[in-house]
Amino acid sequence: MDNQQKLSLFRAHLPGEEVQDGLLSSLLEDAAALICALTWRKEVPPELENAQVRLAVIFYNRMGMEGENAHQEGDVRRSVSDLPEALRKEIYAFRRACT
Repeated sequence: MDNQQKLSLFRAHLPGEEVQDGLLSSLLEDAAALICALTWRKEVPPELENAQVRLAVIFYNRMGMEGENAHQEGDVRRSVSDLPEALRKEIYAFRRACT
């Protein structure tokens, strides 16, 4: 999947929101960097490109929460994990042996 396809898929996860391509590209790059760090690879494997987009969506939705694990306003409380368990397992399945 090329970068334009990733951007289109990313936009599909953000219905009705006007977001500049630069921000989306940056978040996709951040997601790629995290996946590469977790898998000890230099590039995102093709099998993890959808995971890259989903991770970028998570990064987008958490903008403004940098450094927070939990937030409460009145009776509404929300907390987040660093990386959702299902996504972590999907990414870790592609780890390379460390040399």
